Amino acid sequence: MKEIIETKVAVIGLGYVGKPLAYLAAEKGYEVIGIDNNIKVIEEINARKDIPTQINKDISKIKLFATDDYSKLDNCQIVIVCVPTPTKNNIPDLSIIENVVTNMKDYVEKSLIIVESTVAPGMTKKYFEKKLFEKANLKLNIDYELAYCPERIDPGNDKLWVRNINRVCGASSESALKKTFDFYNSIIEAKIYKLKSIEEAELVKVWENSMRNISIAQVNLLAKICDSYGFEVDDILNGLQSKIEQFGLKMAYPGIGPGGHCIPEDIHYLIQSAEQQNNVELLKSAVDVNESMPQYIFAKLKNRIADNNEKFCHFNVLILGKSYKANIKDIRRSQSIELYKMIKEENYNTEIWDPLIDETAIDLSDKKKILVKKLNNADIIILGCPHKILLDEDYTKYKNIKYIVDCWNKLNKEKILKNRIEYIGVGRWKKKLIYLFFRQKMINSLI
Repeated sequence: MKEIIETKVAVIGLGYVGKPLAYLAAEKGYEVIGIDNNIKVIEEINARKDIPTQINKDISKIKLFATDDYSKLDNCQIVIVCVPTPTKNNIPDLSIIENVVTNMKDYVEKSLIIVESTVAPGMTKKYFEKKLFEKANLKLNIDYELAYCPERIDPGNDKLWVRNINRVCGASSESALKKTFDFYNSIIEAKIYKLKSIEEAELVKVWENSMRNISIAQVNLLAKICDSYGFEVDDILNGLQSKIEQFGLKMAYPGIGPGGHCIPEDIHYLIQSAEQQNNVELLKSAVDVNESMPQYIFAKLKNRIADNNEKFCHFNVLILGKSYKANIKDIRRSQSIELYKMIKEENYNTEIWDPLIDETAIDLSDKKKILVKKLNNADIIILGCPHKILLDEDYTKYKNIKYIVDCWNKLNKEKILKNRIEYIGVGRWKKKLIYLFFRQKMINSLI
């Protein structure tokens, strides 16, 4: 263990993935160099500000230094790459990876390079071994070693953190695999699964999030089907749950569509890399369903307003929640923001507000005051993200509100309808009478 701890570790990319990893490695006794191009992040880490709450050790005793100087990689036995790999117009963009490799190639001789960033199978070797390292005359498994151990995090989940989430790893050699396993085994308290190659580990990562994307798409499509038949999606899901529980399966729930970095983006890495040799229509269909949800919800709202012989332009619309997930400050790939853009593009009077992101809302009381003020001026409420503070609010007491759009089916539909407010959910019907009518109509069509 002493030999491991004396290893000097570098973490490149100090964002959602790299920062907690750097702190965790430092907590376990490693000397850690963090590298990032964001000066604010560098200053916060060196000043020990915004420390992950899961860090247990006295921060005055940890060895962690952040910089933008790649020369500090010298003498680091382990170099971990945690930079983002976004998509642009659903096309994988590896320019950040390429830039990192260019900057690090002169300082990593004799290092074990571990990539945590999400890439398609074959991309790690392509960028590190073939694309740039060969030009620098660095030979794999001679001058450096290479491994892939993808990040696995669940933002906002206090029970699952870097420390206790299972890992998979693959490497360029048995030696590299052992070193990778030993390092992560020294800092995390979860299982680590060794795979036979880097490419297998890459596929595990992109397929894991593709499966989640497909699962979400399935239930969102189910919600659309329920709408077309006049069924309550909750009733159907309850029926499915009776079967699913017996077989140990996990069921997703309908909503406005997945956001964040992983689920909506990783699937595109798999599509691009696999579609030349495989039929990936299932993956593409999942993307289409999930990305259509903001437009679908917007159309439901417009149709309901038209059915009531009212005009959208007469209403003030308030979208509550910018985050892609409840109770976190993360707007990456936020479908709520996409919905806002759609409504705004049609020149309707629309505002989007998030109590967690609003910098003027200092404490809970401030947030509630601002929320009340905004609700008093709104005719249409759209719950774009189910933050706890937004779920705790009683929207039925505001007399001006005529429509409530529940993008996550989290609100009390019956209470809303009882107060003569139009309710629009995902796969939910507004009135029992209408529900029964359409159900009977569907049954008759099948006879």
